[in-house]
Amino acid sequence: GHILGDATHLSDLGILNNISGEAISMTDEWALYSGLQHNRSIQNLHFTGPLPGMFTSFVHPSNQFWRRNTFLVDLGVNGLELGRQDMKQLCSVVTKLKNLAALGITHCWSRDGDCFLREDDDLFSIFLRTLVDMKNHPLKSLELQGNAIGSDSMNNLVWTIQRCCPDLEELNLQDTNIGHCSCDPLASLLRNPSSRLSSLDLWSCSMDDDCALQLADALRHNNSLQFMSLGRNNFTAKGRKAFSTLLCNKSSIEETFSSNHTLECLGSNDELSAHHLLALNLSDDKRAMAMNKVVKFHLSELLVIMGVKLLPNIMKTLGAKQKDSCHEQCKRDLLSAMFSIVRNTPALFQYVSADDGNQDVFDIVDGLEKMRFDASVSDLTVALDRGLSV
Repeated sequence: GHILGDATHLSDLGILNNISGEAISMTDEWALYSGLQHNRSIQNLHFTGPLPGMFTSFVHPSNQFWRRNTFLVDLGVNGLELGRQDMKQLCSVVTKLKNLAALGITHCWSRDGDCFLREDDDLFSIFLRTLVDMKNHPLKSLELQGNAIGSDSMNNLVWTIQRCCPDLEELNLQDTNIGHCSCDPLASLLRNPSSRLSSLDLWSCSMDDDCALQLADALRHNNSLQFMSLGRNNFTAKGRKAFSTLLCNKSSIEETFSSNHTLECLGSNDELSAHHLLALNLSDDKRAMAMNKVVKFHLSELLVIMGVKLLPNIMKTLGAKQKDSCHEQCKRDLLSAMFSIVRNTPALFQYVSADDGNQDVFDIVDGLEKMRFDASVSDLTVALDRGLSV
């Protein structure tokens, strides 16, 4: 308590009860609370575990902490037993935190033992009104995992997010058991062209194949979502195919080019088996990734349609800045395409040498046809440079 009260540079504080098997005593809680209310430097504050006495007093609007601390940007409460008055007070003080960018109310329980933010409880309505009152806050992260959010509540939550949380980038709904009935509002959120959501956690939400189809369809034209966690849901081959097609629709060159090139991770995606397709999206240059997919799955068609016209695009793509995790694989595919074009258009890479009146035709890429296309990028590049430098 003394340390908290006197600290001027402490920015992160987590209070975890029952870590050693013995609960924090009421006396200790009050000592911490007394020091905390005088602190002015904490930016990230998280409560975990049953702290009934301290938390009830801490979230009281009269607490000096809320008037003195203007730097709090991250507030989280996890696994707490809260009463109705606690929730009302928490929502009241949250609206006063003008710099709050991250809010988490996770795995909390009411005093009667029910899940805290459940669908049939007016506490969720209070929470939604709080989000409305935070319309001008820079809220970027919202964590609600472990709450029994139903379909009706999900509709209201998405409606509120779209209208009052325009800067939201991360939404965690893990273990909320929302089911397939809540997929419509989530799909509408992902289709919203103004959405900035880059991370959506739907781990263990009792979703089925119909939900996978809806989410995959909603992501077809989404250019913001990079991370989606879909593990421990009820997906079958039908759901897996929906996301494979989303990431790379191989039905035509046009469909492959317009596939989703933004989604980079599906969390623990053993159920979706899309590792190799997600790896193709690991690049900052999404046009390069679209080009790479087209070359990878439609090379023979491209050679027939475009031939040497494809070379400038490939060379431009090879020169684009890419993440290390994708650098080698992407360049190997594109270099292989370049060599295929070279082999199919030998006249472009030949020159005539006149010696004592005799003319001979020389192939500057002679020997490259025997190059293995599974060679390293450095080997392929050296071979190409050798040919072009003749």
